[in-house]
Amino acid sequence: MTDFLPWRAYAPKIFALAALLSLGGCIDSSQPLLTGAQPLLGNRPHIEFYVLRDGAATEPASETFAWRNGRYVPIHGTTTDIHDFTLHAFEGTDLIVQSIRAGHSTEYAVARKLADGTYLLFAIDESDADAATRDKYCGNEPGATCRVATAEAVLVFARASAAKPRSSGGLAVLMADH
Repeated sequence: MTDFLPWRAYAPKIFALAALLSLGGCIDSSQPLLTGAQPLLGNRPHIEFYVLRDGAATEPASETFAWRNGRYVPIHGTTTDIHDFTLHAFEGTDLIVQSIRAGHSTEYAVARKLADGTYLLFAIDESDADAATRDKYCGNEPGATCRVATAEAVLVFARASAAKPRSSGGLAVLMADH
């Protein structure tokens, strides 16, 4: 699959790599807050994931997803750490990844396009925002570092995280159909 629909300029824990990144200390919500997801990667994308550490891509994993009920669902791969996710256009070629796992909080990451079919993934981290923003948008729920309650809050924190230079996180590579 080399064509990702009209917005092929964007597309990736690209998705649920949030799961591979262990998003402890990052924003989450008690339920998905971003709506209107579309199958931006087609109906059955196959993605190779890597962890970027010390200047190298490590810990390879792969997953094939299917578009079902308004989200991407893992159907066959080498890891059980990747969960359902949706993608949402953000700014420029960046996407927001909304990682959804039944019985758990919803987590968020940014997928930044590096080249066609290749994306840097990094968690949306409340510490990237100033104290006033954290005070305004972070809830005080036990066990949650920064529980957000609105799509606006996700976008505000995503802008703060996207503004920081990144060289680590995860790497997602969209593979051609076999």
